[in-house]
Amino acid sequence: MVNETRRIFRGTDEAEAARRVYEASLSSPPRPDRVEAGWLRELCLRAGAADVGFVDVGRAGLGGENDNARRLMPTVRSLICLVGISNRDAIRSTSRATANKAWHRTGDKLESAAARICEELAEAGVRAIPTNMGFPMDVQVPPGQASWAIAHKIVAVEAGMGHMGINRNIIHPKFGNFVLLDTILIDAEIDAYGQPLDYNPCLGCNLCVAACPVGAISNVGDFDFFACLGHNYREFPISATDWVDAVAAGDASAYRAKFREDETLSMLQSLAFEPNYKSAYCMAVCPAGEDVIGPYLADKARHRDDVLLPLRQHPEPVYVQSGSHAEKTAARNPAKRVRYLDFKPDVSTVANFALGLRHMFTPSASLPDGLRVEFRFPDGTLLATVRDQRLTTGSADDLPVDATVVCDELDYIRILHRPIAGRPTYTEPDRYTVKGDPAAFQRLLASLT
Repeated sequence: MVNETRRIFRGTDEAEAARRVYEASLSSPPRPDRVEAGWLRELCLRAGAADVGFVDVGRAGLGGENDNARRLMPTVRSLICLVGISNRDAIRSTSRATANKAWHRTGDKLESAAARICEELAEAGVRAIPTNMGFPMDVQVPPGQASWAIAHKIVAVEAGMGHMGINRNIIHPKFGNFVLLDTILIDAEIDAYGQPLDYNPCLGCNLCVAACPVGAISNVGDFDFFACLGHNYREFPISATDWVDAVAAGDASAYRAKFREDETLSMLQSLAFEPNYKSAYCMAVCPAGEDVIGPYLADKARHRDDVLLPLRQHPEPVYVQSGSHAEKTAARNPAKRVRYLDFKPDVSTVANFALGLRHMFTPSASLPDGLRVEFRFPDGTLLATVRDQRLTTGSADDLPVDATVVCDELDYIRILHRPIAGRPTYTEPDRYTVKGDPAAFQRLLASLT
């Protein structure tokens, strides 16, 4: 078709060339309204995917991912979930460089497979978009919109490729959690779609709870988002802003007082090559999946000795917020060297402020059940409620609250920013107005880590 277009444009005026291109396009393969699932599966496996599943874009279980998919491709009708396998022995190594290289290889292979699949679909007359498996992301998006193109884990669950485990990883029924995911959007229906598994491959063994150096995973299902983000994603763009601030400050002595030489080299390595995870031990120790579970069931003690203990006993820095649950967890392990973060989550909008509250909340026995704190901002209101040791956020209502916090724009942004030694504290009452019981608000603040 390209060569035909070049031939047509030689020596012809624009209108005549357009007419001839249109006529030539009529000989192109007709666009099918429906794709045969067996043919599509074979195509995906041949391109390099280890497994594949299909989802109708109208599936209710996708939640807001329907809108994300349509934002990327208004004509989308189906989603293809691609699964890639990582080398689990490399992931289990105490060398994070070895583990990260294994992930990067899998990611490269998976994205190359997605590109080849889209090329073949285009030749068959099907429009297709390969989404990013990870980075880059759209970081400059409207408030409340996710920076990632689409949530691959949600698509994977709906496609029957696994379920979320306690460790927040997708656990594939055969390959376990040693997988990476990618999604392709197409503008055609598929004649057979996958369905969520009727069981969860997660064993509930809690090895991931024992392995996490910052205690981000709870055996009752809670997850400390910022503890995981601050340590495991230390060298990813989202949590490395304090390093950029230190570099931009232009004071070499102050910089060296905060960052060791090996930390600088590690950060530069992630910038020069690809970002590296600091831990991901929750994935390394997971024994779930048909191809993985055998040795664990045969000798659980050996799995502990060969996989879990080397990671727990591996000397390394662990990055935490001062005063957090993560700090207490890391400090209990003599093999880990506690390092402090000056990480500030983006809370520049009400939506992000609500997200920050939920992710930074740590259950505490001192918090009264039913605590209600209302926040009033120039651009909206927000109600934070603690119930059964869980914090939820939503729109304000007419029911009584324990405290109402009235903030101007600058101050509400700073409420969630942890105070750093030698800098002003942004949680002083004169920075905003508290109506009702100030102690109720202070108790809520104390639960944010």
